[in-house]
Amino acid sequence: MTYDPQSATTKLTRFSLKRRITVLVLFMSVLVVGAIATRNIPLELVPAGYAPQFLQVRVPWRNAPTPEVLEKVTLPLEEELSTVRGLSDISSYTRVGFSQVFLRFKLETDMNVAYREVKDRVERARQQFPSDVDRVFIRKDDSSGVPVSFIGITYDSSQIDAYDLIQKEIVLPFSRIDGVATVNTEALEEKEILIELDKELTEANNLNIYELSQALSQDNFTMASGQVKDSGKKYLLRSMAQYRSLKELENKMLSPTVRLKDVATIKYEELEKRYMLRVNSKPAVAVLIMKEGEANTVEISKKIKETLKQIQANPRLADFDIKSLFNQGEVIEESLFNLVDSGKIGGLLAAMVMFLFLRRVRMTLIIALSIPLSLLIALVVMFFANESLNILTMLGLVICVGLLVDNSVVVAENIFRLHSDGLDRRQACIQGASEIALAITMATLTTVVVFLPVSLVSGQGQFFLIRLAMPISVSLIASLFIALVFVPLSVFMVLPSKTRTPKFKALDRWHRKGNLILKAGYDRIFGRANKFYNKLLAFFMRHRVDLVIILVTLFIATFTFVKDKVQTVEKQEEDETNFQIHVSSSNEYHFEELKTYFLECEKVLEKKQEQYNLEGFMVLAYSSGGRIEGWMPRGKKSAFTVKEITKDIGESLPKKPGIKLFYGEDNQMQDNDKKDTFVLRLVGEDAEALEDVAKSIEPLFLAQQGVIGLKKVGDDAPSEMAFVVDRDQAAMNRVNPSVIAGVISYAIMGSTLPKYNDNGKQIPVRVRYKEENRQSVGDLENFLVPTDDGNVISLESLTKVEMRNVRKGVFRRNKKVTHSMTFELEEKKTEEIKKRLKNLMTQLDLPEGMTFSTEDSSQKNQDIESLQFAMLISTLFIYFLMGFLFESFILPLSIITTIPLAAIGVFWIHFATGKDLDFLGYVGMILLIGVVVNNGIVLIDYVNRLRADGMSRTKAILHAADKRFRPIVITALTTVIGMIPLAISDPNSLGISYKSFGLTLIGGMTTATLLTLLVVPVFYTLFDDCRNYFTNLLGQALRRKEAHRKVPS
Repeated sequence: MTYDPQSATTKLTRFSLKRRITVLVLFMSVLVVGAIATRNIPLELVPAGYAPQFLQVRVPWRNAPTPEVLEKVTLPLEEELSTVRGLSDISSYTRVGFSQVFLRFKLETDMNVAYREVKDRVERARQQFPSDVDRVFIRKDDSSGVPVSFIGITYDSSQIDAYDLIQKEIVLPFSRIDGVATVNTEALEEKEILIELDKELTEANNLNIYELSQALSQDNFTMASGQVKDSGKKYLLRSMAQYRSLKELENKMLSPTVRLKDVATIKYEELEKRYMLRVNSKPAVAVLIMKEGEANTVEISKKIKETLKQIQANPRLADFDIKSLFNQGEVIEESLFNLVDSGKIGGLLAAMVMFLFLRRVRMTLIIALSIPLSLLIALVVMFFANESLNILTMLGLVICVGLLVDNSVVVAENIFRLHSDGLDRRQACIQGASEIALAITMATLTTVVVFLPVSLVSGQGQFFLIRLAMPISVSLIASLFIALVFVPLSVFMVLPSKTRTPKFKALDRWHRKGNLILKAGYDRIFGRANKFYNKLLAFFMRHRVDLVIILVTLFIATFTFVKDKVQTVEKQEEDETNFQIHVSSSNEYHFEELKTYFLECEKVLEKKQEQYNLEGFMVLAYSSGGRIEGWMPRGKKSAFTVKEITKDIGESLPKKPGIKLFYGEDNQMQDNDKKDTFVLRLVGEDAEALEDVAKSIEPLFLAQQGVIGLKKVGDDAPSEMAFVVDRDQAAMNRVNPSVIAGVISYAIMGSTLPKYNDNGKQIPVRVRYKEENRQSVGDLENFLVPTDDGNVISLESLTKVEMRNVRKGVFRRNKKVTHSMTFELEEKKTEEIKKRLKNLMTQLDLPEGMTFSTEDSSQKNQDIESLQFAMLISTLFIYFLMGFLFESFILPLSIITTIPLAAIGVFWIHFATGKDLDFLGYVGMILLIGVVVNNGIVLIDYVNRLRADGMSRTKAILHAADKRFRPIVITALTTVIGMIPLAISDPNSLGISYKSFGLTLIGGMTTATLLTLLVVPVFYTLFDDCRNYFTNLLGQALRRKEAHRKVPS
């Protein structure tokens, strides 16, 4: 663009030089408002919606078999919950004694409304639950559902009434904190009153457990009974038949001659546990503190820390070890401060690079000031837009550190060039900013425009791009305004006038000597590089085909060799800070035996803790297995990777028949031999039918080459003993089948009675037979069942015992049962094996109502594909913008070539460093599309201006490349060096790593810059020749047509 005295940018720059005080006051106002916004902008760990929008409904039902839990709990829940608005997916998992329903919601769903609706549907479903299902847990699984603090409590297992102490002295103080919504505990069981009947004594006194439980249940109550008037006053009536002491309960008359204590032992003890949680070799309880929706996380976290100190000083809790395992406020501050430190280091390094090139302290400071000024403007906009400062918006601001100086560098460099050519400083400032204004505006817009296709991206990619869009776009637009208004004014004030005489001649001599030394150093390195570049460019301008051949070779090497070596992952494995080992046990193991096994594992962990510098470890045992977990200190480097630690500990754990170990997350379990797997799902209506079909097709998959073995859900399912009612015998003896089920249930699990009121404290009460009365099948068969005519009959006479194998758990998705099979594959050529298995799936005919579903990270692939599509659309938008700038459809193609050049650098740097390309790396590639074209735009814009002034094409290209070499290298180096702190940083407390993101920008910018200086000028000539050729061809065709018309017929 040539200098236009009447253009808007010229007038803007002229205004800034004329009204200096006005401009300075404007920027001082930005500083003041920015400081206020920085102080008051809310701090969050992650923005709302970072985690998938889930709700969980969990219902425990002690020891109930899977089919009963499915029929009486899971199915009613699914039926009611499926009517909740905004629901996109519903799935459930049912196992012995437990039902869990997962609800996934659409992104736009208001989770507070969804939570209320789920709570309402749960209350409806509870009407169909069995009477002894008394607890339902609803949990939010979005970012607002992350506990603001997680407190771990370990104590001596002999501690008396830990439940009451923890509730009164720990939970209650936390719940009183202003802004705290709820305080929940896990692995904390209260004591209960357990009435254990002696079967022989009970039956000897003509009693049975079924009728006795019914009688006790109806004998301990309080009931509202209406109103009554007496002496003109109105009173509420309440009928009360509650036990006032345990002694009164013991003396309860069961018959004219028998009291309860005559046939039962009454205990006050903890509920029978079927799980064990231990942290660092001690019994543990977890306290989860949730904040109210609008409460400030950092402020609440500080109050929680203060309250925790008071609790730790409580003498009544001297036997408890209470520690904060997670404090969201600390994590927020740590994560944000780490990003701030990365930004500071990046900014300082960028300033050093600029000084090396510019060799002027004041000029370097002027350009460097564009960084804080632009960031403050972005913070002001974010504050008034009700945005928070979190790890994503902060990342957006840190990314900009190296980009914000680009516009200022180009403007300042152009002003200095014109001033050196003889223009006075005022005219140099006005003309220098005006000439380059359109080019840097287009360059800025190319970076902003990459965020426009965000609506075309789905899932996590859309979430990241939306949160990065505001801080990056606003700060870059602010940097453009600063480059056109603040920089010309500041340069004008520091440029020497032609008549200036130095006030301090000695100081001026030292200043000139310093400049000469810096210039000599610059000429020695970058001056020679500039001259070498000029010669190299001149050579390739004469040998354009050679450069094309080199590029094609480089592309082939990159996309056929290097790209395949770089794995696309969701998360960097080496950045993980905790390990998990899942334990599966066969049904021969009782819970007490499993407890013993996990205590042995705990001893191994104690030995390994010092070796691997583990911050802590945890063992969790339940009826069918358990989990072992350990975590390393945050922010500290370890000599061992998580994989190495997991493998060593796994191999050191005790080996026992029927005990199998799995490594990694629960939803990505792999056997400890580390073989690759292919997970296949059968989807249908009937679990048994799915099981039969799975058995019939297993041999077909196992016979495929490369398939080693099979591990499917349900292989180690527990056996079930079923008492099948003989309906004829039941009818003949006048016994209701529900009474038979009640007798078995009451005798084994116990019957839940109304709670006992002990001075306002509600204590659970349960009645059942003693342990020795229910140890064998024979004991169960001898249970007496009451008949309708007042007699009793043995259970053996009414039922037949059958042994059945049942699934450990039933998985359902969108109201359909799923059956999973995991095939172990050879480590080599896994993709080929998976293709063969998928081909086999298409050849099989399944029964009606059944379908196949593969679990191969399809959601992740969809997210990556949507990001790749967004890259394509971003490239198209950038092409349109450059077409507007150059008034050409052909010439922008020469600059578009820098985008694939950047991709070369991305893959090579990941390959060289051995890092995988993760999700943030792909987000970085989208941003890179808008950044790498900037230098090409500025270069070609200058070439066009020189050609418009009458210079030949080749001479214009060589002259523009020589003059633009320094600003292009400066802007590229400031961006690259600004990303180095991110590329070498440790992952934050959420495990989010910025390494791939930093490497993407470093590698992409490096290759794009180095190759842009050669490729863009050469391809500019190629496309210009194409344009001229087709123009001439079209002109000749038109002339021939015109000549044909003029020929007389």
